[in-house]
Amino acid sequence: MARRRRRSRRRKGGALGKQRETSKPQDDEEADLEDAAAKAASSKPKRKESMEELEARVEEEEDDDDESWNAIHYRKFWNDVYSPEHGSYEDTTRIPPMRFTHKPGLGRHIANMSDTLQIFSVKVAAATTGGLQWPLHVFGTVSVRDFVDRNRNVLFHCTRDNCQTLTQLERNLVLVGPTRAVVLSTDPVMIDAELKMKGSTESEDKFLSLLAVPLVCSSMYSRVLKSGSYTSKLSTLEFRLGYIASSVEATISVRVICGSWPDGFRGQFGAFTTGVYCRHLVREGDIASIDHEEIVLLDSRDEKLVVTGDGKIKLSRCVVSVESMGELKVCIRVWDVDNNVVEKVKVFTALEVGLSNGELDIGFCKLEVNVAWSLISEKPVFADSVL
Repeated sequence: MARRRRRSRRRKGGALGKQRETSKPQDDEEADLEDAAAKAASSKPKRKESMEELEARVEEEEDDDDESWNAIHYRKFWNDVYSPEHGSYEDTTRIPPMRFTHKPGLGRHIANMSDTLQIFSVKVAAATTGGLQWPLHVFGTVSVRDFVDRNRNVLFHCTRDNCQTLTQLERNLVLVGPTRAVVLSTDPVMIDAELKMKGSTESEDKFLSLLAVPLVCSSMYSRVLKSGSYTSKLSTLEFRLGYIASSVEATISVRVICGSWPDGFRGQFGAFTTGVYCRHLVREGDIASIDHEEIVLLDSRDEKLVVTGDGKIKLSRCVVSVESMGELKVCIRVWDVDNNVVEKVKVFTALEVGLSNGELDIGFCKLEVNVAWSLISEKPVFADSVL
């Protein structure tokens, strides 16, 4: 009976999809090409899974659910409707950050302040079955899609060989994006998740979450804190989000300019944004403020903090949205080997374009914080568009 219900849902997939959706010197270059060819020859990439294979694999699992089938139906719908102009379903956004940082004179019809979605965190909030054994070794992708190019704007990505380990005490995914501002419009932003738990062998891997859900964003309020929980397969994912009205894109980088980062010192880099819109509603308690919601850019925890040869600290994520009349606060916390903590904050006033920078002295070294500001384009981008 369960299998007949699943097949019935698959037959209705097309209609469901539409309901849920409301593109060097010559010698050095030759050496690089030779290296790339050698790597390609030595490691043949895995073939992408077809729709039929994915559907068959989901059907084999006893814990299938409506949301997972909705995700398959949305993927079919996306391939039918958007693939001709936006490429493959797995393609990631080609739109870079800092797109208009150094192009101030393009005109408001090309780039402007935009309403955007802020992603604070994604958490495996609950397990839907008692069969899960903590810790969980998780891999896969979580992304969002907006109307600008319909492609994946990746929030989380781990391969099977480089899983993230989740415990009952620490269930937040380490986010690596978004890689550019997520634009809000009358079209819903789609949340797209394909997460798996690593088994002893690949055949024992199981889906932890399989989602494709629309996030309908009201333009009634700005700077609203919103949480959304979505249950699929073996877990519930909780998204902590914010709506930012009339915003610009900020790309953050941090560099050691004096001294060095000691081994064994934990570093945590975060960002907060403040603004003026809807403050009266916050004061009256009608909406929740996001002024104190932190965007974690990097938390080295027990791992060695990565500093490149030119002093740049490798952040996990670096793009945030800031209200055009607001401020960006970059916070750095450092724990020494005795667990003593030092905290420093640098505040930047939002700009439409250009660069801001400031210095933070944390004792053993001096850090330079750089912010590249950019307006945001809502002009659709296709697979063959020139950026």
